[in-house]
Amino acid sequence: MPIALKPFILAAALLPVLAGCALTPDNQRPAVTTPEQWQAADIIGAGTATVTADWWQRFDSGELNDLMHQALAANLDVAAAMARIEQARASARSAGASRLPAVEAGAAASRSNGSSRDNSQAELSVGYELDLWGGNAATARAAEARFAASVYDLDAVRLVLQSELAASYFRALALKNRLAIAEENLAAARQLLALVQVRFDNGAATALELAQQRTSVFNIEAELPALRQQLQQTQHALAVLLGRPPQGFRIAGESLSALQLPAVAAGQPATLLERRPDIRRAEAQLQAANADIGAARAALYPSVRLSAASGVSGFLSGGSTSITTLAASLAQTIFDGGRLQGQLAQSQARRTELAAQYVQAVLTSFREVEDSLVAVQANEIRAAALTQSAAQAQRAYQLAVARYEAGAQDLLNLLDSQRSRLQAQDSLIQAELARYAATVDLFKALGGGWDSPAAETAAR
Repeated sequence: MPIALKPFILAAALLPVLAGCALTPDNQRPAVTTPEQWQAADIIGAGTATVTADWWQRFDSGELNDLMHQALAANLDVAAAMARIEQARASARSAGASRLPAVEAGAAASRSNGSSRDNSQAELSVGYELDLWGGNAATARAAEARFAASVYDLDAVRLVLQSELAASYFRALALKNRLAIAEENLAAARQLLALVQVRFDNGAATALELAQQRTSVFNIEAELPALRQQLQQTQHALAVLLGRPPQGFRIAGESLSALQLPAVAAGQPATLLERRPDIRRAEAQLQAANADIGAARAALYPSVRLSAASGVSGFLSGGSTSITTLAASLAQTIFDGGRLQGQLAQSQARRTELAAQYVQAVLTSFREVEDSLVAVQANEIRAAALTQSAAQAQRAYQLAVARYEAGAQDLLNLLDSQRSRLQAQDSLIQAELARYAATVDLFKALGGGWDSPAAETAAR
């Protein structure tokens, strides 16, 4: 490097340290009233399962664990979010480049016919814009904040994927349970139809009773195609979440009863501000908008640019002459029709908008946790009642069959018992599914034990 450029380079390196950034407002979280504890405190007290990054393992399903790992590796929404991170990373690098000197090298040579004059020249030049008002630094900080927001967005996409996959898997298991119950009741209804047919052939049952039982059998048969359709469509949705074609995809699990339903410890409301990726994303976007204000304010002030060049001329002829130039330029916009002021006003309004969105995100997170806790409690109570209902419906059906076979009861009462048993058993499975769905929603509302890969991603 030519000696004449070294003092300039040193000064340019120190100027960012000396440049002011008072034009950028301080980053402050908008004030939000945070409750001291959740309203459903009794549910929290009973919860023992902590919210960790691998929260789905609390359900004790090896198949769900395998599906989750496959989805996180192959899901296309996750792939798109990762591509957005790379875009934001490149943008941050580009924005940071304005804070460094620009170095260029060039050479030119020419010779005219019939002339021995040497017109050769080589030059190394350095240019640097003094960041006196912190505009370049603010632009770089805004880009870095948007990069962080893209990382939090990836965490949010992963959390949505995890919750959708778990909910769809539990729904598929519940549909298999409902199919098994319907098929079991269909088999019992057909056995009863055979009994009624025998009684009818022997004159002990009427044609009306035979038609009624046949109707009951057909009604149960009609439920099966709809349940099979729902099961297939749910498995198709699971395949797409895994990033694969739905054709031929099937889950191996057969029943919800093989799983473990965890009791979630919700923690304290204030932890959501650090745990939920959507809140962290909103905060990062707010920080970026805050830095944009600093950049817009700095654009209203004069800009100073320094340049230096050092080179040689006549190097083709063997005799060279050193050339060194130093220059400084000052630029100030006199009239732009209000463009810069408009950009500043736009940046300030954008920050106000994002501040409101941040508060809304926090309040929404509080509501989602409370709603999930209430749902967990309500579905637990409902499932307990339906468990008793299903047991009594089964007993009533058994008694009704025995009384009908003994001739002590007509078929109408037996049909009512038959319908009540099927309905109670099916409702119990749906209630159990609702418990699992509410637990998944609670894990999601609590941030899913969010463990951001921000540091790992930023290091790559």
